[in-house]
Amino acid sequence: MDENPRPLKRQRIQPQSSIVSTMTDPDAGYLSDLTTLPPSSDPALRAVYSSSPQKPLSQELPECDTELKPLPPAVLLVSLPTLLALPPNHKHYVHSLVLSLTSLRKCLALPALPPDIECRAWMGLAELGMRVIAGGFSQSEEHEWARGIESEVEKALSRGSIIAQKHPSLRAYKHQYALLQAQLSQWQHKTKFARNQIRNLISSLVPSDPPHVFYSAQLALISLLTAPTAAHRASSEKVQNRTPPSSPTPSPQDVHAALAVVQELEDRAKAQGHKQVALLGRVLRARILVAAGMWADVKEAIQGAEAALGLSYEPASTPKPRKLPPTQTHGGTQTQQQPSPPEQTFIMFEDAFEAAMAVHLLMLSIVYRTHTGEAAEVSPRLSHLHALLDSDVLEKFPDGYTEIALPTGPSLVVQVTHPRILFLLAFLVSSASKRDAVGRKPKRKVFAAEGLATWDVEAVREISFSTWASAGDVQEVEERLARIKADLLSELIAVSIMRSEFSVAEENLNIMIAHTRTYDIFPLFAARIALHHAHLAHALLKPARALRCYRAAAFHAERGSFVHAAALAGETALCVGMQRRKSRMGSAWLEGLSESDEPWPEDEDVDASVQRGMEVVKMCRGMGGSLEAVAQVLEACFTPEILKAKQHLKHALELATKAQDNHLRALILALIAAHYLHTAGDHARTMLQTCEQLAAGLGAPPSKGAAPSQTSKATPAAVGNAPLGLWVGERFLKLFKRAGKEARVQKQTSLNAQLAKAVADIARRGVPVDQNPAPQDTTP
Repeated sequence: MDENPRPLKRQRIQPQSSIVSTMTDPDAGYLSDLTTLPPSSDPALRAVYSSSPQKPLSQELPECDTELKPLPPAVLLVSLPTLLALPPNHKHYVHSLVLSLTSLRKCLALPALPPDIECRAWMGLAELGMRVIAGGFSQSEEHEWARGIESEVEKALSRGSIIAQKHPSLRAYKHQYALLQAQLSQWQHKTKFARNQIRNLISSLVPSDPPHVFYSAQLALISLLTAPTAAHRASSEKVQNRTPPSSPTPSPQDVHAALAVVQELEDRAKAQGHKQVALLGRVLRARILVAAGMWADVKEAIQGAEAALGLSYEPASTPKPRKLPPTQTHGGTQTQQQPSPPEQTFIMFEDAFEAAMAVHLLMLSIVYRTHTGEAAEVSPRLSHLHALLDSDVLEKFPDGYTEIALPTGPSLVVQVTHPRILFLLAFLVSSASKRDAVGRKPKRKVFAAEGLATWDVEAVREISFSTWASAGDVQEVEERLARIKADLLSELIAVSIMRSEFSVAEENLNIMIAHTRTYDIFPLFAARIALHHAHLAHALLKPARALRCYRAAAFHAERGSFVHAAALAGETALCVGMQRRKSRMGSAWLEGLSESDEPWPEDEDVDASVQRGMEVVKMCRGMGGSLEAVAQVLEACFTPEILKAKQHLKHALELATKAQDNHLRALILALIAAHYLHTAGDHARTMLQTCEQLAAGLGAPPSKGAAPSQTSKATPAAVGNAPLGLWVGERFLKLFKRAGKEARVQKQTSLNAQLAKAVADIARRGVPVDQNPAPQDTTP
């Protein structure tokens, strides 16, 4: 008899926890999460989990006349959970868990178990127990069978670890027991203890251990370091009744520690020639930096990851090439056109892991370039992302798992963001990256609308999960999908307000509130909903309601967040406008505003404090391209020197143009034109013409025939932003009168009358029309 029998290989039942939790939007939180699973080294078990079709049993069994012997009860019981494994969204998933637990308990109750069978049974019981805990069954009163599973898991980990330590041939189980112990400690909010357990595991590894064990331990440590601790999360959620952030960020100390571990992982992979593991490290570094908001280091990390994938892009050229002058031919006049540039070809990936990394990295890069306002850099990367998705790249990892083949030992199984999330997230990233709201069919609106329509279709389709996923994974995917729909609604609301489509904005705001309450995620979006209400009231000439909503949004938003800074900037801009209006109109400064607005608070002073305004300007600095330009505009308003004000507006115009944010660009052009109106009329007229075109484009109908026909030729086909258009028209009227152009004066007077009527309609919106008030001068 062999004195040192080789053990049977263990079963893979429970995956490790996620490395990185999701992103979003720079509000955006719906970014990629990458997780490792140390796979089972049992070839038979790997074949069970493989998605490839298996050979018929008749082809696998040797042709012989001998009868098959029955399996020993212990082997049968310990192997039964593999046959009973079902995905967590299966209708019999709970039954499979109960039967598997019963099978392992009966196996452990048998007398005189061999050490390898007993160690394997304790491992299976611990993994199944962690799946039960992760699915929330042990905390539910409906599932009495799951009560007390925590103590049973602790016992299984203790007993199994002792057996694995006593027998050198069972060393492979020792590593997995340590990872499960750390996972249980993290669930018990023993964060420091869990991290120390992983560190002790890493220090105990020897060069003879398989490579995937090293990588699994390092990735598990990164997961623990990037997951916010319970104390940090509680402190950020309970300060002054503020709503919790959509994607809680860990402490800076933990972020730097995680980056150090990522560097160690990458160095080890390079030393051993594991290129795909090194690529994983580079993508992880970019993802951690984006999630932590460390934007200064993101560019270098993304460039390194793109170089590892062989990606390079040429910035998109704007504006598009113009047509050449017409040339005379024997058949008439022919218009020459510049040859269209050749279609850009993009790299496609056959390997599932590289394809998954490319999709994650492109989304991270698009989010970063949008944050910095580099629209020309965003365009080619967004086109590449769409090309990958059109090639059905998500079908390469339908369950959200990919493998990295290693030269020695088992492969490394990596959990990535679920493809259903990536598919819908692509619509959100595309919509958020397109800042231009001008035109008949702005892409920002098109992507948001198409994303919502696709979401409704995908919501009724069954989601594919692997057999080692837990019910907690299902709940997490569903919550992320719900948050993506809320973000898409938010984008659609924002672009509708920019385009003066107020009915559409109000309708989608109601849908967004109902959706967030239905899926119990309203606290995550309360501040943003209040900010949308503030912008809508501001556009509808309701300053009192806008002021109250701005302050509500700032109060409920997380301090230092984008929404918090945007709310304070909106409040400051509103006070600047009201102060200017009061100084010009005196006691009648409320005339011409919305008749359905709330009464202005009597104890509220409209004077904008320069000191408070500069504090808001300082807060907006470094918050991204849009708020950076807003900060320059506000600083120009608070600067007493005209030359400095022009410099700030010029910088703001450069930022808005670079980001292709024509909504903000129209406002900046109007402010610059006001500075040159009396000193450089030709320069002011040029900027006013551009501003007029942008104002008309903010609300252009989908097609030329969509606008209602007008009796006067001077009437614009589409009003667009009526208040801005009226202000520009009044400035044009002054210039034409100064130049003595009577025909242009009469035409502009007719146009101004139409725009004044549109502004008056906005002021009377929601109130029965009793009379037509005289249009007021809207000089800011």
